[in-house]
Amino acid sequence: MNKTRDRVIIGIISVILGIVMAVQFKAVQSNFLGGLSPVQSSRDLMAELSVLKIEKEELLKDYENLENKLASIEDAESKDNLLIKSLNQDLLKYKKLAGYETMVGQGIEVLIDNPPKEMNFTYEVNLVYEYELILKLINELNAAGAEAICLNDERIINITAVRTAGNNLMVNSIPQLPPFTIKAIGNKDTLDGAINQVFGIVTQFRDRNYQVNVRKLDEVVIPKANEIIKFKYANTVEQ
Repeated sequence: MNKTRDRVIIGIISVILGIVMAVQFKAVQSNFLGGLSPVQSSRDLMAELSVLKIEKEELLKDYENLENKLASIEDAESKDNLLIKSLNQDLLKYKKLAGYETMVGQGIEVLIDNPPKEMNFTYEVNLVYEYELILKLINELNAAGAEAICLNDERIINITAVRTAGNNLMVNSIPQLPPFTIKAIGNKDTLDGAINQVFGIVTQFRDRNYQVNVRKLDEVVIPKANEIIKFKYANTVEQ
């Protein structure tokens, strides 16, 4: 008799727990996923991301076309005006310094990836969570005289933030996933020596089982920055 009563009680508790879990799932689905299942929501977000990427590429093409037209106009005007020519040269110099010009020159390319899948770990190993090591690599390149750096074609400039956000590495607010390709323009031997020295940053990556491949190249192309700097609080000091 007691066994039958215990089974009835356990059954009632199981039904109540099932109802509570169903209600919670419905609430989450309604409030946070707009009535969609997690799978549907994920698919919709991926589709939206693809559309935004296409729109971004189209806007960048339009931006480049307008820049080329502006450059042609400025070049035509500067031929007849030495002052305009001098100002254009200064403008180009500062755009290079700020990272708003595509640059080419000798340098290195560093490809970093997660360990091979066949390597089983008792803990999660993912480059996305190693942003401090990636920042250290970028710092080493800067210290070795790198004149331009990019990560997965995202130009590293003075306002660039490299940080982990969820399951992505955010670079200039753009989500990135491994493998990561870091390019740097500068003396290729100096840059290579700076990161490949004994107990250096490349060794630190490999000690954590990450795959690293460094190539010295005679020509490295680094794209210009697309992020526009807007000053909200900083103002120039009047002399």
